[in-house]
Amino acid sequence: MSGSLRDQTALLVGDYLAHCRPGPAPPAPAPSPAADTLRRAAADLRRRHRRFFERAAAAGGGAGGGAGPRGGGPGGPAELLARVAAELERDGGLNWGRVVALVALAGALLEPDPSRRRALADTLCRYLAEEKGDWLRDHGGWDGFYHFFNQPDGRPAEQNSALCNAIMAAAGFGLAGLAFLLAVR
Repeated sequence: MSGSLRDQTALLVGDYLAHCRPGPAPPAPAPSPAADTLRRAAADLRRRHRRFFERAAAAGGGAGGGAGPRGGGPGGPAELLARVAAELERDGGLNWGRVVALVALAGALLEPDPSRRRALADTLCRYLAEEKGDWLRDHGGWDGFYHFFNQPDGRPAEQNSALCNAIMAAAGFGLAGLAFLLAVR
């Protein structure tokens, strides 16, 4: 992918969130192979943990749902997303599975109120491209993400057991951490 890391991140996050809330027309094709991989990986994670993401969407629809610059003052969806991202720091940091988990969480938090898209995208882009930009660059950026989740022989992600195993192993804390944050909210 070409462009700055912030631009690439905004493109992928924006595409995924738009894909989560499609309009009456068929969804647009993914703008890049990495965007397509992100769509598929996040959809797989959400499918496997459907009930969890449904609860996250319901919890994220609480007080202050769409107001304010971060998607609703304290406890709003964008603030919850930022808290989950911060929690990752206390449990070993970022990896590609956790990136997918955060993006999937943003998609779930978007469901009750599509007007949250910008606040959620801004929060996720700020975290990934700015706070974790060095990590992303050290791991090959979004091209590295694509290669991590796709076999060199070109098999689709659905047939790639490494995709499912990597997401589940790597995202495990992201899901448990969110459950903890929702419980103490």
